[in-house]
Amino acid sequence: MPFIIQPKEIKLRARWITYPEWFGNEVSANKIISEYNSYFSVRNKTDVIAARFAGKFGLGNISFEQQVTIGNDDIRGYSEGKYRGDGLMAIQGEYRYNFHKRMGVVGFAGVATIYGSDTPSFDWKLYPGAGIGYRYRAFKNEKFNVGLDGAVGKGDWGVYFRIGEAF
Repeated sequence: MPFIIQPKEIKLRARWITYPEWFGNEVSANKIISEYNSYFSVRNKTDVIAARFAGKFGLGNISFEQQVTIGNDDIRGYSEGKYRGDGLMAIQGEYRYNFHKRMGVVGFAGVATIYGSDTPSFDWKLYPGAGIGYRYRAFKNEKFNVGLDGAVGKGDWGVYFRIGEAF
């Protein structure tokens, strides 16, 4: 019999954002933002493996303020906002190890790429990020975590205070 792991939960979200000229924008542009998250229970349902794919796709003349940056939920370890472009694709995984009823640690890693950057040498390069974090369940009977993450990226790093999970 083959060993098969099935996701405990899947979350899929897609959004379309428009920036029409009639709303005061200098040029018309659109963005499609998509997220696919899967969660797998492991170790007698006390721990979780979480996986995420995110895509942010700019269509049209994306202005500087409308561009996306690598960082935050999509590859922690980038805090400067240096790597920005019209679109981004990222994939990452996270292991949530719960060593106590109300405490746990996480380890995470992922990679992203951007396109349409004002700095063409940034386009289509791989930008890895990895780190660890601590979680504390704030309420005894609710699955609501607060935490602190530390992560490193390509020539950058970040410390993140979390209310809830990254994804």
